[in-house]
Amino acid sequence: MKTQENWYIDWQDSQHARHLDARLALPSRSLIRNFESFSDVLLLNKRLEALRRPPLLEVGCATGEFYRYLQLKDSGVSYTGLDISEPAIVRARQKYPQGRFFVSDPAQSLPEILKAHRLDPQWPIVYSKDVLHHQTDPFGFLSELLGVCSDSLILRTRTRDQGPTLVDPERSCQHHYQGWMPYIVLNVDELIGQIRLHAPGSEIVLYRNHMVLGGRENRFLPKECYLPETGTAESAVGVFRESSHGNRVRVIDQAEGPVRHSLTDRVAMRLRRRGRKS
Repeated sequence: MKTQENWYIDWQDSQHARHLDARLALPSRSLIRNFESFSDVLLLNKRLEALRRPPLLEVGCATGEFYRYLQLKDSGVSYTGLDISEPAIVRARQKYPQGRFFVSDPAQSLPEILKAHRLDPQWPIVYSKDVLHHQTDPFGFLSELLGVCSDSLILRTRTRDQGPTLVDPERSCQHHYQGWMPYIVLNVDELIGQIRLHAPGSEIVLYRNHMVLGGRENRFLPKECYLPETGTAESAVGVFRESSHGNRVRVIDQAEGPVRHSLTDRVAMRLRRRGRKS
């Protein structure tokens, strides 16, 4: 049985950083189209428009390509990124020395990580893309995210409409970078219940992009996650503490169309994942 820290050892592989660095091959316009094809980014942009140059903490920043996106959008956001992958953070600092990127220790809680790096304990906006479902304790991690955001939490994760959350990374996991990582599919009602528990009075917006999650990209999931009737989805979630619609919950089915990159862009990203420049 793995300890919590051991589940994340494989994320220190340099292959992880190369894979996540593929968007560097995209020209500016293509990068913007890529990110804005996702509902979580649309949720975030709406909130950024309502606030004036807010500090933003990205939890799970990888090699910093979302930082590049924000700079291209001229959002005026004061950005800080965290990631458990040291190779990814090294790469982010190489590319964007003007950005603020820090390595997070998976053995520490999020408040402890912020304190260790002498960062603010509270952030108006916390953004976390495709991180929550890779946690051994996703609901505990969700409470930490909610605990450090003062205005809005925007995240992207994996959900199921039917059946309880199976919080067991030995039975719900994904094989990447020569090792296994947790892949926990969260029941939608349980997810909303946890948000209400830790952020009472907040408005919750959840966009579901339904798809069968089991059987894709080396995932070993509970059998029912291979069935359409389970209602698995890639979901974007917005939690807004300061809202005129406090306590309102909206669950919206919204498909996300695939971005059609040019052949040149596709080849360039493929080469970069292999560690080669186009």
